[in-house]
Amino acid sequence: MRAALLVLTLVRAAAGADAAVLEHKGRWESGYGSTWYNVVGRLRNTSDHALRFVKLRIDALDAKGKVVATTETYNESAEVLTVPEADGAALLKAGKLKPLAAGAEERFRGSFLKDETPAFTDYKVTIVETPVVP
Repeated sequence: MRAALLVLTLVRAAAGADAAVLEHKGRWESGYGSTWYNVVGRLRNTSDHALRFVKLRIDALDAKGKVVATTETYNESAEVLTVPEADGAALLKAGKLKPLAAGAEERFRGSFLKDETPAFTDYKVTIVETPVVP
């Protein structure tokens, strides 16, 4: 069990080893007839090389810490990758996304629509992917 926990910890650390979330804040907002929980924050490329993007997962947690909803988002320069109609692979291949330079900081945001999300009391932000610019 201890070895499995260590492996899991190492895998999690490796997934976000090239970037770090510096800060984040969540709050309920409303407009245009909708209400949503908006999470905004800043991240930094902590590596010595440029990253194509930083992909993050935001999990909404109930009072017992159970994940009740999840959304994925990207650093600000790569937000278009969250748009279902956008061809992310084509945009990346064509170099249309601004890389995140070594040491650079950017904002990120993600949200949960109130009408589509079970009740939650907290959230967590996890970096899930940080591909290097080829």
